[in-house]
Amino acid sequence: MAGKINGQDVAGLLDDILARAVQCGASDIHFEPGAAEIVVKYRQDGSLQNIETLPGSVRDNVISRLKVLGNLLTYRNDIPQEGRIELGGKGACEQVSDMRLAVFPTIFGQRAVIRIFYQNSQLMELEQLGFSPAIFSALKDFAGQNQGLLLLTGPAGSGKSTTLAALLRHILKTSSGQKSIVALEDPVERIIEGVTQVQIPPQGAMDFPIALRSLLRQDPEVLMLGEIRDAETARIAVEAGLTGHLLMSTMHSGTCCGAMVRMLEMGIEPYQITSALCAVVNQRLVRKLCEHCKKSTGMDGIYQAVGCPKCLRTGYHGRLLTAEMVTMDGELRKAVLTRSDTETLEATLHRRGHMTLLQDGRRLLCNGLTSEDEIQRVCG
Repeated sequence: MAGKINGQDVAGLLDDILARAVQCGASDIHFEPGAAEIVVKYRQDGSLQNIETLPGSVRDNVISRLKVLGNLLTYRNDIPQEGRIELGGKGACEQVSDMRLAVFPTIFGQRAVIRIFYQNSQLMELEQLGFSPAIFSALKDFAGQNQGLLLLTGPAGSGKSTTLAALLRHILKTSSGQKSIVALEDPVERIIEGVTQVQIPPQGAMDFPIALRSLLRQDPEVLMLGEIRDAETARIAVEAGLTGHLLMSTMHSGTCCGAMVRMLEMGIEPYQITSALCAVVNQRLVRKLCEHCKKSTGMDGIYQAVGCPKCLRTGYHGRLLTAEMVTMDGELRKAVLTRSDTETLEATLHRRGHMTLLQDGRRLLCNGLTSEDEIQRVCG
């Protein structure tokens, strides 16, 4: 078969792989090189699935074609590159808003990953995301404030950007478009009408701290940062939250308390954190049981995964949100002011009856929407 594949065949093959990925709702396509093959995988509902194994003889042609689609340098095989695949004629549909390509050199050739962004009309508004009533109400309260900082934590692919976009739309709607809203992102994942969106290039003179400092002189009322990555950005964000700006951002952390401790480790003064930080939301996405094959465990409302052709034998189709939210209160404020560690902060939350990520996940379990195994896998 390898000898029969020419450049035109490779182009058609990749178009088919992209089209199938979109059809099944995959969020990522992996092209992983090996000694004698290149393996194609789809990430569907957060889980990687092997889709196809291509012969090693077409490995370089596949990567070269991807580089052409992503407007990358085809003659550079020794450096990481990032690009964007144009949607026209590449198996995309109206639900796809963007495709991003990243290429990285390995010992067996170049590894490529395509991230697919979808326009999901069912996840546009805050009330559509699936937060518990208590967290949904608290987020609406934050959106109605004039100043303060909200942090979203969780691993990559946990829906943080979707939550931030829904919050911005909620603020736009409730303020009747009368607020100045600016978003700094790397990259801009979805266009939001009414929001000034700025893309921060990975290599360029304008980084997050420079852009944020300048924007504070542009009379913004609401600011969204794609991510707080360093101490300088964290300091400016906290200062903005103290000086009449409503600011929201993400931070990579496993827990709400971990995010607070990380800010302390970045050199932010405890009194600034307790004054500026309104709340931290920690969220995850769990796979939703396939409605066509889920099986009752015999316990009231509890189901388990089985697997059928409609869910590609995984037992799951779609994903659901589980989250926990910590708001700054008196006891927690005292703990932060004394620079308490993560364990001490979590003990403080436990004493006040905090609803954990695992407990919120059991809300979905008891409604027959996911399985015990999935809750344990994601929430621990």
